[in-house]
Amino acid sequence: MKLLSETSRQFSFEAAHQTPPYSGLHGHSFRVEVGVSGEADPVFGWSHNQFDLEVVLDAVKQELDHKYLNDIEGLAVPTLENLTHWIWKRLEKSITGLDRVVVRRGNEGQVEGCSISRQR
Repeated sequence: MKLLSETSRQFSFEAAHQTPPYSGLHGHSFRVEVGVSGEADPVFGWSHNQFDLEVVLDAVKQELDHKYLNDIEGLAVPTLENLTHWIWKRLEKSITGLDRVVVRRGNEGQVEGCSISRQR
């Protein structure tokens, strides 16, 4: 029997944006969780090596961290939903088995978020 293993990793970044006419320029601390799945490695049990994921996620983080999101290609309207889709598109080029991307912002008890996942 083949076992399916799920692995996740998080990163955070700081960025500014605006979504006229709904908001002026402001910033957030964003938290991103990425979930991947695949056949469990017979020795290690993981679907994806965390170190390999870290390299890919760090590259995406560098594109976003301390940036004005509206100036990033593909994020002219940087809503949570569009940002989540943008991250998915960046990651799916480099990560097989990408299952889920969740983007959240806000303080505990006042968190807003969006998630997208692969349809099964």
